[in-house]
Amino acid sequence: MPINQHLIQRCLMIALILLLVGCAGDNPEATPIDSVALLIEASNNIRSKDTFRLYVEQSGAEYLIPVYLFNNELVNVEFRFARAQYVAPDTLQATSRVIAVMPLDVEVLARGNEQWYQLPGLGWQKGEFAPSFNPATLISDDSGFQAALTALKQLEYLGETTLDDGRPVYHLRGIADGPAVANLVVGLLDLQGDIPVEVFIHREERYPVRLKLIQPDTVSETEPVPTTWTIDVFDVNAPSEIITPEQMGLEQTTTPEVTATDEP
Repeated sequence: MPINQHLIQRCLMIALILLLVGCAGDNPEATPIDSVALLIEASNNIRSKDTFRLYVEQSGAEYLIPVYLFNNELVNVEFRFARAQYVAPDTLQATSRVIAVMPLDVEVLARGNEQWYQLPGLGWQKGEFAPSFNPATLISDDSGFQAALTALKQLEYLGETTLDDGRPVYHLRGIADGPAVANLVVGLLDLQGDIPVEVFIHREERYPVRLKLIQPDTVSETEPVPTTWTIDVFDVNAPSEIITPEQMGLEQTTTPEVTATDEP
């Protein structure tokens, strides 16, 4: 049977068009994006939610953080990860894995300016696990997501991609002021100077699903990979699973008295 040249040409043309369309998802220019408007929209969206969960993970160079443990004694520990649920307007419950001689999973409950924590095998104790952290700062006007998303400098749009869990996202990168984004990691960090930040915005839901904060000044000869904090946001508007202080009988728990040697 003779080959129809016109049919072959048409098939080749269709295949070329399909190839170009298929590649467009990896091209930053394929979908024009107003990066600033996108970040403002994402910030407003997450701040309007009633609940969301956070998973904060540290990787790269070792980084010590000061927390209060062992009868409210300030201790420098290595941070590994934290799983938390935020409930509007100012409550957060989390499990944090830290290393203080040995790995410890610390349960933390924060409501407004009050905090309680629990070490394995021990009861709840009132005290500041993360000094001065208030969950409301996650969604306030001048800190948390608002500061991290809307105050980025040297903003770059890197295109569309898909995260390892299958979520479709826009990928952006910029520079943030360290203190402005510290509350994203549950108030555990003293970040100073400019911090490179990568932001991943859900393409359909338009809220931030992942942020990466990088500390370049942590690189050394023995630690060639900088300390990196990855913050994942998920289970948005899921039912609250936080048990209140009243339900746990913690309102009657008092902070240990300050002795004369503890005063500044």
